[in-house]
Amino acid sequence: MGNGTPSTTLLDRLLPPAGVRVQLVSAALMWLIGASILLVRGVGYVHDRNWHAWALGAGLALGVFKSRVLLDRVARKAVARIQSRGRGQILGFFSLQSWLLIALMMGSGITLRRIFVHPGAIGAGILGAIYIGVGTALLLADRVFWRAVADAKPVA
Repeated sequence: MGNGTPSTTLLDRLLPPAGVRVQLVSAALMWLIGASILLVRGVGYVHDRNWHAWALGAGLALGVFKSRVLLDRVARKAVARIQSRGRGQILGFFSLQSWLLIALMMGSGITLRRIFVHPGAIGAGILGAIYIGVGTALLLADRVFWRAVADAKPVA
């Protein structure tokens, strides 16, 4: 603004600023909640199938692989973003692009569940294995955020 005051958006006025540690904890909790939801749903889809052990094993293997190959890197990038930006808007712990990707993934999961997968169908077991894989990957990669929280300097 021309009068020397910083420009604020409606979102800036509605959401409080947060320090690095709060943003790291928020990001870690978000990944933990997402992982928990996916794991519970995934186990729910595969628990009563005669081949559930195979689906569970495949999902866990997929999760370890995805964590090591992709999500560990994504988590490190998010931690670096939070640390470099410092104190900022509470929901700014993820970039707009990341929030859009989260919305797309959630929407895809909902669409798969509602349209293509019926509880008694074989597709439910396959979707369960995918949910277990993604949930496991999120859970494993979440350690990156928790380590950063432990390493962050507490506010005096």
